[in-house]
Amino acid sequence: MNATRTHLFSTTDARAVLSALAARWDAGDGTGYGELFTPDATYVQFNGVLLSGRREIAEMHDLMFRTMLYGTRLITHDIESVRTVGEDQAVVVSTGAALYPWQKEVTPKRLSRQTLILERVDGRWLVAGFQNARIKPFPTSGPVFALAARAVRMRVDRALRAA
Repeated sequence: MNATRTHLFSTTDARAVLSALAARWDAGDGTGYGELFTPDATYVQFNGVLLSGRREIAEMHDLMFRTMLYGTRLITHDIESVRTVGEDQAVVVSTGAALYPWQKEVTPKRLSRQTLILERVDGRWLVAGFQNARIKPFPTSGPVFALAARAVRMRVDRALRAA
């Protein structure tokens, strides 16, 4: 192994990336937020909208920081996993939310899970891919689950008979 090899990505590195994102978010700095992404990054918002590239990510966040996300703070709840994919790539899964000024804590309804694909570019970790999804656990038991399962089964069986 080369003695000058840089260290692999760690939880400390993940916290630093997430803290940098939060600092730019909390400042309402869409341009600065965008600078933390690679030029060709992809960003999937919680509602499924795809943003392509640093410029589009910055422009959308600038708009959102002036409107729907005005005054919010970005809160990281947990870093759930950190995985080094290569010497210069890593995947981080975390939970968190945008917290409005009148909120004291993140409510379960607003909690999201983020998957970040990170690249080390010129010694700096940047976000190359970002996926944000609200956490809405799917029921796996109980009367609502049983009813939904029966309804799906009936529709599938009907479609298969018609085919």
